[in-house]
Amino acid sequence: MFGNRVSRQLFYHNRRFFSVTQKLAKAELTVRTPYRTIFENFAEYTRIYVWTIDGLLAIGNRSNPRVYLLPPGEMEVTGMDKGEGNNFTGNDGKLIHSGGWLFVHENNSIEVNFVDASEKEDFDFDKLTLPDGLESDSAAGKVAAQLQEKTFKRIMRVR
Repeated sequence: MFGNRVSRQLFYHNRRFFSVTQKLAKAELTVRTPYRTIFENFAEYTRIYVWTIDGLLAIGNRSNPRVYLLPPGEMEVTGMDKGEGNNFTGNDGKLIHSGGWLFVHENNSIEVNFVDASEKEDFDFDKLTLPDGLESDSAAGKVAAQLQEKTFKRIMRVR
């Protein structure tokens, strides 16, 4: 009887601490490209709006841990203030990107990795062109041309 009670208490006590990570008080955002970090452990924002392959997604504090594939398009960080970790030069919080991945971690941090991204105010929509077809002679060129065409159509639809 005594052994049963002790083993039960040990079981419930250890189960409580199984796979538990320390959560941040407020969600921290990190947005990176291969050559630039736009936000790094930045917590002075309200919500992120981003298009996924399933539709528009709003991510805020205490979101469920998930991984999302991001097609080319726009991401908006709302309610952001200037603060530590904010390397964003624009004022509206809008980014145009060419695709990437979004990770919502268990510890209430959000990490976004883009292939390429630019502030929407600095983005020149008039310089976007459809592929001319000269590069599409090889198999790699055909894939790149299809990707460029899909990116062009997606960004023009967001515009």
